[in-house]
Formats: sequence, structure tokens, C-alpha cells
Amino acid sequence: MAPPHVMPLATERWALEQLPRDLERLSRLPETWKGLDPTSIAQSVLETLLDMLALDFVGLRFNDTTHVFLRVTPDFESICSPEQIRAALNGWSAPDDTAEGLDLDGQPVRVVRCPLGVSAGIGEILAGSRRTDFPDGQEQSKLRIAASQASLACREMRELSDRRPPEDRRAGPATAQAVAESEWRLHLIINTIPAMAWSTTPDGLIDFCNQNFVDYVGWTAEEISGQGFWPIFHPDDTARLLAAWQEILATKQPRDVEGRIRRADGEYRWFVLRQNPLLDADGAIIKWYGAGADIEDRKRAEAALEEARSALLASEENLNLIINSLPVLVWSARPDGSADFINQSWRDYAGEPADKILEWGFLDLYHPDDVPGMMEIWTRDVAHNDQTALKGRIRGADGQYRWFYFAGRKLTDAQGLVRWFGCNVDIEDLMRTEEALKASEAALRDNERRLEHIINAVPGLVWSADAHGAVTFLSQQYLDYIGMDAGSALAGAWRDAVHPDDAGGLFETWAVALAQGRANEHEARLRSADGGYRWMLFRASPYFDGAGRIAEWLGVNIDIEDRKEAQDALAASEAALRDSERQLQQIVSSIPGLTWSSDARGATTFWSQQYLDYAGARLEDVLGYKFADYIHPDDRDHVMALWAEIIAAGTPGEAELRLRRADGEYRWFLIRACPFFDEHGNLTQWFGVNVDIENRKRAEEDLRQSQGDLAHVTRMTTIGELAVSIAHEVNQPLMAVVTNAGACLRWLDGPQSDIAMARQAAERIVRDGHRAGDIVTSLRNLARKSSPRMERVLLEAVVQPVLDLLGGELKRHGVSARIDLEDGAIAILGDTTQLQQVILNLTMNAVEAMAGGAASPRQLIIHANAREGEALVTVTDTGPGLVLDDTNRLFEAFFSTKAQGIGMGLSICRSIIEAHGGRIWAANNGARGGVFSFTLPLAEGHGVHVSTR
Repeated sequence: MAPPHVMPLATERWALEQLPRDLERLSRLPETWKGLDPTSIAQSVLETLLDMLALDFVGLRFNDTTHVFLRVTPDFESICSPEQIRAALNGWSAPDDTAEGLDLDGQPVRVVRCPLGVSAGIGEILAGSRRTDFPDGQEQSKLRIAASQASLACREMRELSDRRPPEDRRAGPATAQAVAESEWRLHLIINTIPAMAWSTTPDGLIDFCNQNFVDYVGWTAEEISGQGFWPIFHPDDTARLLAAWQEILATKQPRDVEGRIRRADGEYRWFVLRQNPLLDADGAIIKWYGAGADIEDRKRAEAALEEARSALLASEENLNLIINSLPVLVWSARPDGSADFINQSWRDYAGEPADKILEWGFLDLYHPDDVPGMMEIWTRDVAHNDQTALKGRIRGADGQYRWFYFAGRKLTDAQGLVRWFGCNVDIEDLMRTEEALKASEAALRDNERRLEHIINAVPGLVWSADAHGAVTFLSQQYLDYIGMDAGSALAGAWRDAVHPDDAGGLFETWAVALAQGRANEHEARLRSADGGYRWMLFRASPYFDGAGRIAEWLGVNIDIEDRKEAQDALAASEAALRDSERQLQQIVSSIPGLTWSSDARGATTFWSQQYLDYAGARLEDVLGYKFADYIHPDDRDHVMALWAEIIAAGTPGEAELRLRRADGEYRWFLIRACPFFDEHGNLTQWFGVNVDIENRKRAEEDLRQSQGDLAHVTRMTTIGELAVSIAHEVNQPLMAVVTNAGACLRWLDGPQSDIAMARQAAERIVRDGHRAGDIVTSLRNLARKSSPRMERVLLEAVVQPVLDLLGGELKRHGVSARIDLEDGAIAILGDTTQLQQVILNLTMNAVEAMAGGAASPRQLIIHANAREGEALVTVTDTGPGLVLDDTNRLFEAFFSTKAQGIGMGLSICRSIIEAHGGRIWAANNGARGGVFSFTLPLAEGHGVHVSTR
């Protein structure tokens, strides 16, 4: 069902929408009565009213007859026959437009009387309904309009029926008596017709008015004659009527004019004035004849209709304001279920225009999970029921779904038109409250079951007592323990189970608790069902009501027999534990390392005393993350980042760093951390140890120094082996310098000196001098012994000087060498001298490999390209290739495939490459030759940032 404040509004809106259609239908009734007699008119009025209004019966009675024309609905006719209704109406009377009660065969019916004509001069309409609210304002208006239309039609029919046809004078000339009689009859007719008849001269002055005219205005014919008739008109109408009458006289065209005429009693009534001219044979107007018909009832009906229309518009505006102001989603629908109206609240909630929601658009706003069920209910109710009620979720303008209660009712108007009216009420909060209430009730029931179970499962004997200390409840476990039933135990027998030696102290303590109103406990022995005593801890706690008074006492007896027996063992265990702790402390202090622990987030919780002594710190100085202050500044950021990664991974990890000693000196340590998990697999803390590796670090540094010295010796050895080639390479530019110098002198000395040719010779001297200088510089760099220096360098600047230095050696062995750089200027981060030694060793190895093979084309290609933040360099030759299955052995110290080799060249190459953060490996070049490859990190700015390495 819909909420009571919604359905009346929907019904009222429907009634207001129907009112204009009903009024228009009533106004058009006279058009359907043309040519009908009063009886047919009466039947038409009754059928229209019975169809239009929710009546049980409607009747019409003319004053000149006792018969009541009656129409009864089939439903009411099955209760009361038309004859019974007529009999009851014949003896019934009531004031006009007032509903009075009438009992029809035990059925209370409200009947209203609506007169036909002024003071019911023609008859009356009688309408009855069992509705307690009959008639409302709209129904009264419709009845008045129908009565007015019927009275006008019946009056016109009566006027027409009272007229006699003109006599046929063709039989012969009339006698004087016949003429007199005819004049008398004409005079009688004119003065008795129910209308005001008059005639005027051609210029519009009244020269005759009938008796009805005189009687109505209460003046004499002489007072009205001429222009004396104008004062009978309403002052507000006089100017308009005068202008109309002058226009009629001027145009000689008759037309109806409406105006108000004052009655003899001073009341004005509306009349329609009709006139026709009498013409002579030449078409000149001889006289004007006219008549006035009372249209007051019609005017009142029109005014009532206009008033009803104004009231309808005002009511519609007020109804629209009410409907659009309601905090619910109001709607109406057609018989097929599609929406044809929604209020403003609907549109505001959905955030959509009406055309997106009307018809079946509202389905797009319903929750997809609710649509099938809602449509099933809606389709069923539209087809078979008069009302509907369902729940569903509707999406709001914010995209959120809220629960709504849908309520609607089917209404059928007098024409049988079916529409549905309803509203959707937001019940989101109610649904949540209901769900919370259901959950609360379920939880309460569950808690009750749990409480009962807990009481009986508690490892103790549960009891309660009233505010005065009388025991009122003993748990089943309590009763089973002492071997008593509830009746005898609660009667006081429970006291007998207390050990006689402990009863006095227990009851005395209980009395003190009652007097003080505070919780208390006491130890005493309680006898079990088998007769044995066990120690119990009796605990009692007061429960207070809302006023702060003790309502009852709640207690539990806990078996402490085992605790009593274990107290001695506990004391011995505590002593053993203290000894164990001292031993553990000694073990931790004797570990050859600095031990520590932290929580699951990595915050320090413990440092061993040895650790604290090393750092010269107190435990509170390093707790949390303050331990970072003791890490070398150059290592701190890297180590803290690594520590965060280890914590996130939850796996063991280690790192090398420098820790500050108490005297301010830093020493290298290897830190190892291991996670500790509880029985549920949750990481709870970290344990670690820091091992001093200062001596190892120094040994590694000495080793690197030795490797550097060895690399220097190797370079010098290689330079010595290449002395002839190097001398040749140096001699070539020097000889070119000498030759060009001589040429320059000749161009300058002769009688015809040539300055341009001398300049060219001088430029060649400079070029060859630079070339000799570059060779000497490269040779000096290779021979120099210095510490490695990591800097940005172009890969071409590393490779090209080596090939220039080895140019003579390459020619001597018939080797063709070239450099292939895919990405142009590839910038790397490294030490130029060490990297040139790598290129030198790999190039010489390739030359020696090709020199020992067949005299086939000997090619050496040094290829480089950048990829994924590093440079890949390959040295490819066309020698016999590699014969080892495990090429990694080539880079081991003292391993060589050459008869005179010492096996250190490639080992040094690997050390240099790995020190640069790269790697080196070897492979065969297909069917012929070998390939040695290594990688180097790209310098910052060459597609890589320092922070990414």
C-alpha cells in the first residue's frame, strides 16, 4: 500500500485533470439534443451524470408530472429496485444543493437535490451515492451545470410547444369577427409568451412592448416607449448596448446582443436580445421586432465553469507545488506499466531530465540485481491487482544506490481510463537499521547461547547471589562437582561442601564483602562428589543497577589445587630461569660479533653489551631508528634503503657498512639479519649479528693493489713486445715531418719561392707532429701507474687510440681492423687506462689467434651499441675460434691456451670489467673465429640516470 499522504494527492491530481474534460462534455450536451423531446433530453442527462459521477442512482422529475425518470447502477439495483427508489424519493425533500441522508432498504444513501430553472420552476435532478464524502465541490459544480443545460433546453422546448400554427386564410376573406378574434389571439399570444417582446420604429425608438416586458421591469409601456427603455439596462452595459444597437440600425443586419436588465425588484438578470427588421416591397425597413430571452442561468453556469476552471488551474498549481515538494519520488504510469509522470524530487534524486526516466527509462536507474524481481512483481500487479508494493535500489545523481519502498494503486475514471499512481519512499536508513537490528538480535541470541555455554564451559564453578548474599544460582558444573541437586544446594546445603577448617574464614570474608559492597576473594577447600577436597579460589563481584545499588553478586570458584602444588615447583623453576638467563647473557656476550634485535618494522629493540661497548652508547641512545647515527654517512642512505627492502621481503639479508667506534674511528662490518616468525607465520621481530670485516677489507684492498700492479706489469710487457711496431708507428710521422720540412725549405729558398706550397708543407708537419704526439701520449697513458679514476668517457676515445697504437702490428700480421659504433658517441663511466688495457689485451689475443691460422682474410671488428642502460662491446676475429667447452675457464688466473702464456691477461680483463660493474664472456663466431664480449654501465645523460644504477 502507498503511504496515506501520497495516494489522496495522486487521486486529487487525477480528478483535477479530469474536470476540464467533464465540463467540456457537459457544455456540448445541447448540441446532441437538437430535435429531441424533453423525455429524451432527461434520459440523456441522467445517463451522462451516472457515467460521469460515482453515483448509485440519479433521477429527474418535472413539475408537471409525478413520474421520476431514473437511472440505477447494476450494483445498487441488485440491492434496491428502481420502484423502491422512486417510492422513497416521492416522499423525500431537502434544500437545494444540500446532501441529506435517505435509508433505502437498510442502505444509508446521501441524496442531493439540484433544481431545474429558477426556484425549480421546471423540475429537479436527484442524485444519490453511498459515499460518505458525497458530493464534493467538483461534483456539485457538474450537477449544477447539467441542471442548467437541461433547464434551458426544456424551457426552449416548452416555448416551442406552446406556439400555435398560423391559420390558413386561403379559404376566403376573413370576416370582421374573425379579424377581431385573430387580433385578440395574437395579442394574447404576444402578451403570454415567456419572453419580453417589443418593436421599434425604423430609427430604433420603442413603440410597443408586451405584457411580459412591462411586468418584468415594473414600468408602464409609456415609460418604456421612445428612448425611455435605456435606464432598464445595467449602467456598465449601457454604452456597449447603445453602440451595438446603433451598429445594427446602421448596417440593417440583426444579431444577438447580451446585457443585464433590471427586474422590478431591482435585481439585474442577463438577457439575450434578438431582433429582425420588417421590410416593405422596396426593401426599406418599416419596423424592428425583437425579443429578449433570460439567460441568467446560462451565465451563472458559464461563470461557475470559469470559476471551476480558475480553481482547477490554482488547484493544479498548488497540487504541483505539493507533489514536487514532497520528500518522496512521486510517479504515475499507464496501464502497460510505463511511466508518464515523475515529480521534481524524482528528477533531483536521479540527476536526469524527465525524458530519460519516463516510459521505461527508469529501469536504467534500478540496480541490475533488482530489476528482474522488481519487473516480475510490477508486471504481475499491473495485470492482475489494484495495488503494488515492492522494494529495490535506485541509483542517485552521485552514482550511489539507495533502497526505496515502491507503493502504487490503480485508479479507473468514469470513462474507464486506467492509470497507476504511486511513490517511492527512501528506506535506506530503515534497511540499514533493520539489518543492524537483525544482526543485533542474532548476535544477542548467539551471545545468550554462548553465555550459557561459557558459564558451563568456564574452567570454574559459576554462581550468583542476591544483594543480601543468599545464593540464587549454581552452574551445572558446580552442582556436578559437589554432587548435589539445585534445590538442596540453593537451600543452603552448598555450605556443607566447604572444608570445616576453611569455612570460618570464607564466610567471614563473604560477610566483609557484603558489608563493604566491594569485590573480594578467598581461598578455601571444597569437597567434590567423590569426597575429596580441592583448593578453590572463591571470587565475588557486585553488580549495580542504574541507581547505583547492588542488584546481585556474581562469583566463580577457580580450582587452584594444581597451582598450590605448583607453587614450590614454580619457585624452583624461577631460580633455574634466572640461572638460564645469566648463562644466555654470557653466551650472547661471548659471540664474536655485535648482536642485536628489532621489531617487525625494523626499529631497534636490543643491542648486546658488547655492541654498546663498541659504540660507546647506552641502549636508549640506539632504540628505534637512532642506530643510523652510528653508520658512516657515505653508507647510511644505501644501507637504510637495503634494510627497507629486506624488511619488505621478510627474508634473511646482509650488507657491508662502516660503523663508528667509541673513539670515533669507523670499521667495516658485515651485517646479517634473520626474521623470526610466530606459530601463525607472522613476522614478529628480527635478529642480527655484525661481524668485523675490517681486516678482510684491507686484504681485499691489498689484493686490488696487487692486481693493479700486475696489470701495470702486463701493460709494460705488452708495450715491450710491441716496441718494434710502436717505434715504426712513431718513426712514420717523424720521417714525414722531416720530409715536409725539407720541402717547405725548398719552397721558401729558391729564386721563385711559393708561399702557398710552403704553407701546405708546414700544415702537414703540424698534422704529423700531432700524430706522433698522440702515439706517445697513448703509450705514456698505458705505461703510467696510477689509481683508477671513474669518469665520463666516450667509448670511441677508448678504442681508437689502441688501434692507432697497434696500427703497425696489425699491418705486420695482415689484419684488417675497423670500429663499428651503432649509436654514435656512446658515453660510458670508467677508467680510460684500465679499459684501454682490456681492448689492448683482447685485440692482441685476436691478432695472435689469426696469425697462427691459415692465410685467409684476417679481419678484426670492434662493435659497440647501447642497450638497457649499458654498453655492449664485442671483439670479433676470423681466427680458428675457441676449442674449450667451458669458455669461463679462459678468465681464470694462470690458465692459458698459448704455449708461452702465463694466463693472467684475461683474468685481469675480467677483474677490470667487474670492477666497472660489467661482465665479460667468450663464444665462437659461428664456424670461424671467436667473439669476446663485455658490458659497461652507460654514463649519466646517455639514456640513464645515476639514481637508476
